[in-house]
Amino acid sequence: MNNIFQQASDFISGNIVFITLGLLVLCIVLVVLLAVNLGRTRKLARRMSFFMRDTKGDSLEEVLEEVLEDNREVKIRLKNNTNEIVKMNEILINAITKTGIVKYNAFPGMAGKVSSSIALLNNENNGIVINCMHGPEGCYTYVKEIMNAKSINPLTKEDEEALKIALQMQI
Repeated sequence: MNNIFQQASDFISGNIVFITLGLLVLCIVLVVLLAVNLGRTRKLARRMSFFMRDTKGDSLEEVLEEVLEDNREVKIRLKNNTNEIVKMNEILINAITKTGIVKYNAFPGMAGKVSSSIALLNNENNGIVINCMHGPEGCYTYVKEIMNAKSINPLTKEDEEALKIALQMQI
């Protein structure tokens, strides 16, 4: 065992210059690599710092917190708007959405088409037909109820035409 140590000691003593030069070169290479890594780290730190700040100088964390708060507010508004839309749709079920108008001359000898028949329906084809007949003795108005696109009362041909026009309307 002493023999091995003696040989290693003789080898190191004989080649101390080369070993020292090798270690010196290795240290120089390590220092260069360290300098390169430090430069890259600084460059990365500058880029990250730039990225982590917006145009106002706020940090990314502050920006994200603001975005999350805005998102919460938008969700609340969306829920409120959705509820309002549901209410409006419930109200609009019975709103008049289809109309048909026919003007006609009810009595010969009267100037122009002064009489009219107007159909007013909702989306379910329920509503009324209003017939206004102008004659020499006055104006007479008749209202006829419409259920599922049909009337219980007899309709004039002008009423039927106004109803047909209203039923053809697409929503």
